[in-house]
Amino acid sequence: KAITIKPDYAEAHNNLGLVLQDLGRLEDAVASYHKALAIKPDFAEAHNNLGLVLQDLGRLEDAVASYHKARDINSGFAEVHSNLGNALKDLGRLEDAVASHHKALAIKPDYAGAHNNLGAVLQDLGRLEDAVARYHKALAIKPDYAEAHSNLGNALRDLGRLEDAVASHHKALAIKPDYAEAHSNLGNALKDLGRLEDAVASHHKALAIKPDYAEAHNNLGLVLQDLGRLEDAVASYHKARDINPGFAEVHSNLGNALKDLGRLEDAVASHHKALTIKPDYAGAHNNLGNALKDLGRLEDAVARYHKALAINPDHAEAHHNLGRALLLQGKLEEGWAEYEWRLRSDEGTRQRPFPQAPWAGQPVAGKTVLVWGEQGVGDEVLFAGMVPDLAAAGATVILEADPRLVPLFERSFDGVECVAKKDPPVAETRRHGIDFQAPGGNLGAWLRPDRESFPGRQSYLVADADRAAALRDRYRDATGDLLVGIAWVSKNPKFGLQRSLPLIDFLPLADASGTRFIDLQYGDTAAERAAFHKGREIPLLHDDEIDPLTDLDAFAAQVTAMDLVISIDNSTVHMAGALGVPTWVLLNAPPYWIWMLEGDDSLWYPSVRLFRQSQAGEWKDVIGRVGDALRALAAGG
Repeated sequence: KAITIKPDYAEAHNNLGLVLQDLGRLEDAVASYHKALAIKPDFAEAHNNLGLVLQDLGRLEDAVASYHKARDINSGFAEVHSNLGNALKDLGRLEDAVASHHKALAIKPDYAGAHNNLGAVLQDLGRLEDAVARYHKALAIKPDYAEAHSNLGNALRDLGRLEDAVASHHKALAIKPDYAEAHSNLGNALKDLGRLEDAVASHHKALAIKPDYAEAHNNLGLVLQDLGRLEDAVASYHKARDINPGFAEVHSNLGNALKDLGRLEDAVASHHKALTIKPDYAGAHNNLGNALKDLGRLEDAVARYHKALAINPDHAEAHHNLGRALLLQGKLEEGWAEYEWRLRSDEGTRQRPFPQAPWAGQPVAGKTVLVWGEQGVGDEVLFAGMVPDLAAAGATVILEADPRLVPLFERSFDGVECVAKKDPPVAETRRHGIDFQAPGGNLGAWLRPDRESFPGRQSYLVADADRAAALRDRYRDATGDLLVGIAWVSKNPKFGLQRSLPLIDFLPLADASGTRFIDLQYGDTAAERAAFHKGREIPLLHDDEIDPLTDLDAFAAQVTAMDLVISIDNSTVHMAGALGVPTWVLLNAPPYWIWMLEGDDSLWYPSVRLFRQSQAGEWKDVIGRVGDALRALAAGG
């Protein structure tokens, strides 16, 4: 029997389009759907399928038009309402997307895909608990729905429930082991947990499954950047960019990595590229501001932060960065108000779970105030300088601090109860009778609102005097040498590279007669010290009995034993300044906000003298000026 060929068979053209779509031949699929619709204009399924492929091609408005045609032909077509919701979400029309998914669910209440898709829109709206509820509904209908498990993991991550997020992604992968997106989402949650090497492995698994997965290359770059593997991060961002040149976020992330590498002009160009693609991208304006600040273009940086905030008034990172820029300019009152946003910033301080009301400048006489340490050890030491002012105003102060600082703080602050920081916080911080709580950095708004409010006290920390004296005698070894403590590296993952220099760069200081250098640098310095000594008779003493990373009370005594400390901007400077030890800081440009833009003295530490870079990244001139000053000091006894 002869076979009859029907070239006008609309269903066949539609089915061919589905096959072509699965093969990735999207333009051919579009042509096939158009043939089906030329034959059968009221073919709702073909209009819907055409919308799906147009969405994959990024032709979102055309996709919406196709879904509207399918919906108008068959208003009871639940799938088309949900697909329309997805396209509207991609267009940023989030409330319209919510309405469309609700229509799908009104038609088909047990439609797991629509519950999942609605959850994704609610997540974009910041309605995270509602999103979680929708993902749970999808999973109650379809327990083996891998996509819903992974989406639930993403929402839990946004809620800070990181262990639950990891568990959800693992469930998705148990159902669908080759689910590249779930591997990468798992990597994101592991990154937030600080499990960076595990995060790298997860992103690599995603890319082994789907090598052209631009988002996974981008996410891998973010983890590598946190690990300090900046060149590898740049390579990952380049791969993501090459796969998807219109991926605005990856251009801006690349700009951040280039900034951390000191390639500031390249960083600026990369952020501008992101903004060419997505002009209303608040994050890129903020990131561009950071690169401009490092270039010394502070007014331009401030303008970019303001642009970010005009687009998104709740952009915590932009507020935080604006605060640091204003403080750097010496605009203290304005700066402190913006700096408080660090508590909501991903890059700033995490709010700790204390039940007391935040202190907002109310009179504290007769009140008990819990001050809690934040950021790194150096910042805790810095902000602790305001504790005596709070006590002098009549407050009973409880100071929560890094456990390594507690012995030093107990000796230094009479009448202040010092407790070790733990997670969860110790019971002493939650007992009845504490009126207010405040992170250390928030004290500045009330106790350091202007230059005149700085007390000018020479020191506020007190080291173990007997231990300091014993160390001083041992280091001098019956000589009259000037004891000069040196530190040259900051391990801060974001700013350390710009602040640090190699130990060998300190060699021009070694010809100052009558000086003896003491290694105050934290971490393993053996290799650098060996290179420094090689072929030279230079006294550089390293004390194996003192570890600045583990025993800060011993380190305080060691610093107190010095006649002078010369250091780049790291925690050693804060310790020395708080102890009142004469300290010379080799300062990168632009500097950390506490040093402000001009002058060679410090409002925070009167014993500190600042040697600023004349040009960003250039240390030779700084070392030259420090050397001249050291030789003059040594010559004068």
